[in-house]
Amino acid sequence: MKLTENFSLLELTKSQTAERKGIDNTPSAEHQDNLKSLCEMVLQPIRDHFSRVVTISSGYRSEALCVAIGSKTTSQHAKGQAADFEIFGVSNKELADYINEELEYDQLILE
Repeated sequence: MKLTENFSLLELTKSQTAERKGIDNTPSAEHQDNLKSLCEMVLQPIRDHFSRVVTISSGYRSEALCVAIGSKTTSQHAKGQAADFEIFGVSNKELADYINEELEYDQLILE
């Protein structure tokens, strides 16, 4: 299922840990709506601006997956409202500066 032109539900829910441990990481309809909004408001504008692939390392995490990786079940990832990502060839600082200056967001963590 496509969420936007360049992002799919599969890439926002894929987890090697979930696969390895047999954890169901299927988002509810509400979580899918949140992921769609995340893609529309943040990820797709980033992709369009930089004209490069945005590589998602972590998107939606079911509560069971959160527990398995030692994350909080109240994390925005568990609500479908967060993604960890990078763009190869663009520094995380440059990416964070763009997000901070150009996009509406709830939380931005620069690592």
